[in-house]
Amino acid sequence: MATTHHEATTHHKSKHPKAKPKAKPKAKAPKPTGAATTGAATCPTLAQANAALGVSYSNLVNTPTAGGGLICEYTGGPGGEAGVTIFAHQSATVFAGMVSNADDKVTGMQPVSGVGDGAFVLTIAGRSIVNAYSNASRTVVAAQASGALAPVEALARVALADN
Repeated sequence: MATTHHEATTHHKSKHPKAKPKAKPKAKAPKPTGAATTGAATCPTLAQANAALGVSYSNLVNTPTAGGGLICEYTGGPGGEAGVTIFAHQSATVFAGMVSNADDKVTGMQPVSGVGDGAFVLTIAGRSIVNAYSNASRTVVAAQASGALAPVEALARVALADN
């Protein structure tokens, strides 16, 4: 079978470099699904914290956290620092995950009523800790201070009310 001129000329190397195949486009990052916070957290004021805790702290230090949380640290008071970490206005998915871990099964936190829609408490080594949440605002707080549990519960209630 005879080769045509076209067939013979199409199999030789071209003087023009072949165009590189286009690279596949990189996968785009998924669009946010509401997993991030939808509103900023607000610390209880120094006056609110002092009233809740029943002692006088002299400073409030606000520190943002990854994931949109806010650490509210009250310093310059008796017994060391007190604080509350707030994750306010979370998406439904993130809130559900936080609530499912609010009881901190590892340390044996116990449920308590009267603080938000649910709360878990623990006093260990002279420090009281309260993890609490509000369903309406999808807010989770973790408060702690030296001493009795009741004042720390009061601080958690203020943090939930402010957010």
